[in-house]
Amino acid sequence: MSLKTRWHKACSDTIGTNLFWKIAVDHRSSLDDIVPLIDEFTKGVVLDAGAGRMAWRSALEPHATVYMSTDYIVEHPQLDFCADLQGGLPLRDGTIDTVFCCSVMEHTPEPWRVLPEIHRVLKPGGHVILSVPFMYYLHGWPHDYFRFSRYGLRSLAEKAGFTIVRQTNAGGIALMVCHAISMVLTACLWTPRVPWLSTLPAAALYKFGRLVERLDRDALFSQNIHMVLMRPL
Repeated sequence: MSLKTRWHKACSDTIGTNLFWKIAVDHRSSLDDIVPLIDEFTKGVVLDAGAGRMAWRSALEPHATVYMSTDYIVEHPQLDFCADLQGGLPLRDGTIDTVFCCSVMEHTPEPWRVLPEIHRVLKPGGHVILSVPFMYYLHGWPHDYFRFSRYGLRSLAEKAGFTIVRQTNAGGIALMVCHAISMVLTACLWTPRVPWLSTLPAAALYKFGRLVERLDRDALFSQNIHMVLMRPL
């Protein structure tokens, strides 16, 4: 079994559980960075846009009166509906309180169409929690099309009519290297019966990466850009 196959098996075995966030450095980093944004800004009718295998559902649902999930294809049996974020959401204007869109826009051939569509379905005063990669490895191929600088994402958001509430530049070269190492180790060591063989090395690498990344004070080598947007009242 190849390393790629073993890595995907580890993710498949754990996604939707707490273990998923512990088997790799980037998983831990995303959880620590994004959950505080979810806790602060998620409410009401929530759309998990590009939900995939619903890794974030357990974090979003406690804040939602209604939780809905959508993606271009079905990767989870409980997905609510399939839709194209590039202008094809089957929702009325101004019906959603919060849109969560994490690691999705890079997989759309025309990402400049995504935010205007989200703006359309969002209620005035509603929020978007958005995360996109900047310096990140090829993933989800062949449907991995774009990377976004903080300035590029800001431009797309403002052109779509959003107000930028918050921006975080997450990760760096150290975390990127540590994540790659953790992926290889998890691919080699993962077994559901002894999960700590993967989670302990990932935890150590994460702590080391977080310590070293403080040297990149200007966040020139960010792995991901997290942004909270609001549709103006």
